[in-house]
Amino acid sequence: MPVPVGRRVDHVYTDFVTPDDGVVDDLVHRALHAAAEHVPTRDWRRVEHGSANLVVLAGHAAVRVARTPTATREALRAQALVDALPPLPFDLPLSLAPAEHDSESGLIAIAQRRVHGVPHPSGSGDPRALRKLLDALRSVSPVALRPHLAHRHAFFGGVEGLTVMADRAVPMLTLAAQNRARQVVDTLAGLESDVAAPVLAHGDLAGSNVLWSEGRVRGVIDWDLAAECDEASDVAALATWHGWDAVTSIVPPEVERRARAVIDSYPLQLLCFAIVGARPQHEVERAVARADALYSA
Repeated sequence: MPVPVGRRVDHVYTDFVTPDDGVVDDLVHRALHAAAEHVPTRDWRRVEHGSANLVVLAGHAAVRVARTPTATREALRAQALVDALPPLPFDLPLSLAPAEHDSESGLIAIAQRRVHGVPHPSGSGDPRALRKLLDALRSVSPVALRPHLAHRHAFFGGVEGLTVMADRAVPMLTLAAQNRARQVVDTLAGLESDVAAPVLAHGDLAGSNVLWSEGRVRGVIDWDLAAECDEASDVAALATWHGWDAVTSIVPPEVERRARAVIDSYPLQLLCFAIVGARPQHEVERAVARADALYSA
């Protein structure tokens, strides 16, 4: 649906489920009121690129609005996790007020503390700052957080993720790519037995989810994929964004090995995401083409 005139809108990706604008406006108004943020509608900044939620930035608040009832459940779980985290050396998108519900649509809006900073330019990064970020996450015991954590494969199918990858994604590839792809799946599955003590991992520790200021991590947002799993998942994300030169000196060789295996699986993860999320056919085809190109090379 068209966005009302007077909004600033960031369109990074389209084709996600779009809630009715009237529902969104009502939920955001109520969430901001509950958070004591009185910002005129004309000054809202609406960010559309989240597949599960859209975000309205207004004053000191960032209001997340679920796109679907399923996203509502996940948003409540993820927000409970954020609010249960201990103090960390960076800002978190903590709740400013209880979630606001729309009973007819099943959607919610959550007013969060707006986290400031900017994404780090890709391809570079201070290893010391990245190590501090990893150490901060490693300092948090995941035990008490377990009721709020996602499955370690939540991005590409959860409990059934590896099965989806092996039985549905790999057969979609060309024969030239399938042998290599099956090796990648087997390696990914084998990593789970290599890790003696899973830790709290953010799950998507890169890009706009890590906000920087004056050379340090100012805040970390979007905890939807946080899980109790191998730290290699976070190392892989950091290496993908900042480059291996910024990462190899701060992690043991065995963690680097597992992180490289995780990165090898990214094309299959993206294909599984498209499959389980019932994404449009052109997205599935694009994911297949990318996986084919990598695994048949």
